[in-house]
Amino acid sequence: MSESEHSNSRHLKPVDTQSRALTTHQNLAYSPEEDDREALDFVAQWNAILKRKWVVVSIIIIALGVGVLQTVLTVPVYRSTAVIQISPLTSTVLRIQDFEAAPRSVQALELYRETQFDILRGRQLAEDVVRRHEVWDHPELSGELRQRSLTGEIFALPRRVRALLRRSEPVIQREIDPEVLQERAIRRAGAILRSRIDVSPRRNSQLVNISVSSFDQRFAARMANAVVEEYIRSSMQRRYDAGQEAREFLETQLNEMRIALEQADQSLADFAQEQGVADLSERLGLARESLRRINSRLNETQSELLQVRSYRNLIQNGRGTEIRPVTNDQELQRLQAELAGLRTEHASLSQRFTGNHPSLVESRTRMAGVEQQISDRRSVIINNVLVEYANLEAEIAALHDAVEDGEAQILALGQRSVQYNILRREFETAQELYNGMLQRLREIGIASGLHENNIAMIDPASVAGRPFLPNPRRNLSLALIVGVALGIGLALFLEFLDSTIRRVDDLERLVGRPVLGLIPLVKLRQQKLRNVVSLRQEERAVSHYSEIHPKSSVSEAFRSLRTSLMFSTPQGMPKTLLVTSPGPGDGKTTNSINLATVMAQNGARVLLVDADLRKPRLHRDFGIPMAPGLTNRIAGISGDNSTSSIVATTVEGLFLMPAGNQAPNPAELLGSERMQKIITMAGRAFDHVIIDSAPILGLADALVLSRLVDGVIMVVAAGKTTKDSIKTGIRRLMQVQAPMLGTVINQVDMDSPDYAYYSSYYYNYYSDPEPSPEEVKEESPRAIGQPG
Repeated sequence: MSESEHSNSRHLKPVDTQSRALTTHQNLAYSPEEDDREALDFVAQWNAILKRKWVVVSIIIIALGVGVLQTVLTVPVYRSTAVIQISPLTSTVLRIQDFEAAPRSVQALELYRETQFDILRGRQLAEDVVRRHEVWDHPELSGELRQRSLTGEIFALPRRVRALLRRSEPVIQREIDPEVLQERAIRRAGAILRSRIDVSPRRNSQLVNISVSSFDQRFAARMANAVVEEYIRSSMQRRYDAGQEAREFLETQLNEMRIALEQADQSLADFAQEQGVADLSERLGLARESLRRINSRLNETQSELLQVRSYRNLIQNGRGTEIRPVTNDQELQRLQAELAGLRTEHASLSQRFTGNHPSLVESRTRMAGVEQQISDRRSVIINNVLVEYANLEAEIAALHDAVEDGEAQILALGQRSVQYNILRREFETAQELYNGMLQRLREIGIASGLHENNIAMIDPASVAGRPFLPNPRRNLSLALIVGVALGIGLALFLEFLDSTIRRVDDLERLVGRPVLGLIPLVKLRQQKLRNVVSLRQEERAVSHYSEIHPKSSVSEAFRSLRTSLMFSTPQGMPKTLLVTSPGPGDGKTTNSINLATVMAQNGARVLLVDADLRKPRLHRDFGIPMAPGLTNRIAGISGDNSTSSIVATTVEGLFLMPAGNQAPNPAELLGSERMQKIITMAGRAFDHVIIDSAPILGLADALVLSRLVDGVIMVVAAGKTTKDSIKTGIRRLMQVQAPMLGTVINQVDMDSPDYAYYSSYYYNYYSDPEPSPEEVKEESPRAIGQPG
């Protein structure tokens, strides 16, 4: 509270609140810090859009203009599509190696198809097409011919400026190897071609559409067919290379086994010749049978070791993902299928969001997690293979020990026949392994010579007859949708930024008091009246509107306000009433005059007091001198019992006490005991006393007067008075325990969607015709109220 407020409070006598009519209203709960940014309901949002319909329409027009401009700037793009069939592999190759096994489940088949789609979209395939067809210098693939777009032209401006600046800088020419330049051109052309390739599988079918887009319809068809041909050729080449690697590996192993077999055969023959060992006798039957079983197990284990060794060799060559335990693992197939689904979902999200959008970041995190699980699973399988290999070697070593033990037992029966049996078993084992490896090598040779191809071109790409882009209908539809969304969003955002009071429920929540009345906006200065009615005449006509147009909607609004005041307290209409506002220009003076007028028209004796001693206006509206008036009465110049300071107006029953001479200390005068005495005496002499005071913010006048009256109403201007100023004003009134009755919303535009309900059901019952220029000229002087 300001110093003047503290000084004035010392001159005030405590008012007996028990005897006043507002006791029950002073206990109403009020919280000035109540949040006034509650969510708008659907009706409020619709009203906000209607109020700013031209903003919405403007945004839509701009969006449609951008869509049209984008359509005009877009260079026609043609798309050619080739159809291929990707069938699952039908043949299997050998049980010890599987360089491209056929998928055996739905998940594996889906994983195989997704792998082929990634190959079709891959960098290597695009570069191979460019290299094979020598199109790296084509205008589209070299970057000379690019698509034009409105956003692209805008974002290209800085790059073009930098390019112009670089031209002025000296350039050091360096010789570059032509092969390096050609390789760079191939990579650049491959990247551009890759961006033009679209792979779209057909649902519930093995057919896949391979599409290529280009500014030249013939070039688009040529590249689409070239991509398919290169894909088929590379697929067959990969299978052929895998078969060759497997064959070379088996040939190496077979050569080693042949040498071992020859050595075993030679050793057996030499020993038999030197020692003269004959066939074993019947006594050695049991020992031989046991040794035979051991050797049989040894053969199986060595065969298994050979198979696992092939896996180990592939692992050591960096091809661990091709071994059968990895390709046939169901858990790994499930993880790979899940990764394929996540990639599809990520591709869909990438079309809707860009950059580090939370949905894209989450999708990448999930894909990285599944990829890590796939890597971990492969590592576990590979480690198991390596462990199995070590176990087999250990088992073979143990079986060898068992063989030696059996031979030692046989040696005890026949020292000379033991060595012979050992050599013979080694020979037989080596011979079995050699025969098995030779058979498998022949099978690989037959399989690699079949040249099976599971990919076929079904429908070659043809030259497109019409452009794929631009699509005017889609562009304009998208522009319309974006325009509507942006327009509505901007309208709601502007409504959110609007801190003024526009709705009744907003004001009631903010103040904690009821809205006593809505005063429509008086529109006099329109059309022909703009040239006839002066500002002063208009001001007077508005102030005396209830007198000039008693059957208008404005007059009815003030009568409704009068009725609300009658029911504002249990005792009825307050005897003394203070009319104030948060700031200047809210219409408190106009409301005071019209409220006093309708009270007087109802047969009451009403005194209207101009207590705005800083900027008095009532004397000007009624056309009387400013003095003598209130300040003279307080100073005692006109005497306590003199009525010279009270002037009768043209409205029967309405009397006016002007402000009087200018005073240097208005707050001290209004807070004096004489002011309280004047109000008390006026209350006895008149039925109602309406005091028009100065604004609340920045001044203590209204706060001082609020302690001397029976009720206070605050006038706020719709669309002008801010919520912060209202909260500050209410807070100051509550600090001095003012008998706050409620608020009045002034200057309400009944054509606004915010008040359509009140306009339709309350105020349109009364006609409010716009006064003619002659009517304003004739009636405005009468409204001034010259005393007679």
